[in-house]
Amino acid sequence: MMPTTWKSFGASVTGPSHVATGKPNQDAWSAFEHSWGYGIAVADGLGSKPHSDWGSRAACRAVEASASRLWTDHRHPMLQSHSSELLPGIVEEWLFAIDPFVEKDCAATCLYAITSPDDQIHLGMLGDGAAVAVLQDGSVIVLSDSKDEGFSNLTNALSATTTLNHWRVRSVVASECAAVLLCTDGVADDVEDLAGFARGFVKAYEGLGSLAASRRAWEMLSTWPVPKHSDDKTLACLINVVTPDE
Repeated sequence: MMPTTWKSFGASVTGPSHVATGKPNQDAWSAFEHSWGYGIAVADGLGSKPHSDWGSRAACRAVEASASRLWTDHRHPMLQSHSSELLPGIVEEWLFAIDPFVEKDCAATCLYAITSPDDQIHLGMLGDGAAVAVLQDGSVIVLSDSKDEGFSNLTNALSATTTLNHWRVRSVVASECAAVLLCTDGVADDVEDLAGFARGFVKAYEGLGSLAASRRAWEMLSTWPVPKHSDDKTLACLINVVTPDE
């Protein structure tokens, strides 16, 4: 089997309420590629915090920094490292990255999808939004903030007191995964069928290059068909570019 390689893209638009008040986009996204693997991250700064835009950008940087430290130092870690080492590392790197501001002013959610050298793709979610993995066999794995399970959008955000129990995580075999889609609640809250949305999104975008896909995603978010939804909207996608037949 050929090595699994990935392409990534994403987009973020400022919500109408922030445009009207002159506030910055409080969402952020990032994509990265290293010798050990690939990754994407999405974050949503809590609107009540004065520097939440800084906090969300710092969250995306923290994901990459923690993963790089873990998988560069430990070339083939055991799967439990996903939780026991990666997640505390994200919090630590985020606290460093928000300097000179204090944590209470920068609180942000955090979602990620990261491949590791042992043919795994790790999904994680802190707070609201959604992470959706579309597998090669057509099945879908969804991590979302189910209100029925008592998750709170107010408390599950990055802070010095964030613990492993605050995160939702899942790992799947990377070579069996077709794509992963991450989105903030500005997108996720408007989608009733996240699995169907992700399948359709991947099918529509898988043939595009990263730049063209990012541009089309930005156009989609800019003309979001829910006119009363005033929140910032962000998504990022990681697509497997090696087909099963290869």
